[in-house]
Amino acid sequence: MKEFPLEYNNLEIDPVIFTQGFVPGCNVKTCRGECCDWGVYMDRDFKTVVMKFEEEIKSVMDENQIKNSSKWFEKELEEDTDFPSGQAAGTELYKTPSGHNQCVFKDKRSYCSIQVAAVKNNMHKWAIKPKYCIMYPLTIIDDVLTYDDDHSSKLSYCGIKHKQNFTQTVFEAMTEEIRFIIGEDGYNHLNDYFIKHYKPKA
Repeated sequence: MKEFPLEYNNLEIDPVIFTQGFVPGCNVKTCRGECCDWGVYMDRDFKTVVMKFEEEIKSVMDENQIKNSSKWFEKELEEDTDFPSGQAAGTELYKTPSGHNQCVFKDKRSYCSIQVAAVKNNMHKWAIKPKYCIMYPLTIIDDVLTYDDDHSSKLSYCGIKHKQNFTQTVFEAMTEEIRFIIGEDGYNHLNDYFIKHYKPKA
């Protein structure tokens, strides 16, 4: 039985994305990429996509990052039906000179080496970036597009506890990301619903 009134392409949409507040947009200079500090899960088969660009990624990593690609991913796979293959691979963490743990792909500027490599090689900035990195603070759980309140609770700038920094809803802030993940038609479907049911009348 459907839990929510809206869906797109077999993906249910939690209305919280239309009401939850968020900051003006992702700004690494402000937040230092906190959401990357715990690594990310990607589909087991997406590792192959990343590894096709192993050398390009290594070339943009800084002196502190781990360039041995055998240490980029956790050895054990996680069973997870939200991933196409049914299994998820997690990225490893490394300790920075200051003693801070963060994703192996996060550099000293707090930039994602996967994204930097893509841009440097004239690809779309998210062409080889794991889906859940692109989506944050959105996530998909049990085929429901929703707000990642668990992860958000750990963050000091855009997190759920910092309403003083909110200027708009998650849906409005994540326009580009939603278009990339579910396509223009999917975004338009959600936007029509948002305008009809949630957007304040002028």
